[in-house]
Amino acid sequence: MKKLAIAAALAITAVALGHMHVVAQRYYPVVKVASPEGLTFIAVQDMTQQRRACGAANDRFLEPVKARCKDCRVIAARCERVVRGDEERALLEGRPLPGYLVVAPGLRLSISGPEGSAKANCEFIAGDMVKRGVHSAACVRSQAT
Repeated sequence: MKKLAIAAALAITAVALGHMHVVAQRYYPVVKVASPEGLTFIAVQDMTQQRRACGAANDRFLEPVKARCKDCRVIAARCERVVRGDEERALLEGRPLPGYLVVAPGLRLSISGPEGSAKANCEFIAGDMVKRGVHSAACVRSQAT
């Protein structure tokens, strides 16, 4: 009986430590969306301290996208501990990418594709964010274009 109690205590401790390790991780919300017009949107949001918070950030980002663009295709919506994609890393590190960027607190959004459409979408998104209460959001042409 004593051995069973010790084994149970060790198992509970291992589960608790494992949970604390997972909770203590840092996650980057990363989303990639393609539109029928040939645009590609890549968003990297600020790091979160919890996996659930990361998933919620991706959901908040995708909700208006899905509502306004029924034919858009979500290529990826991930919570990454280390941002691995070249474009995603460039966004995170502030390096130039082709196309336009929406820069706002907590968000960097790259929009690439046909020039006129990319610019119009960038300007609309930045303006809409400000109308919805975001302190500042700007559309800028990336230095790589």
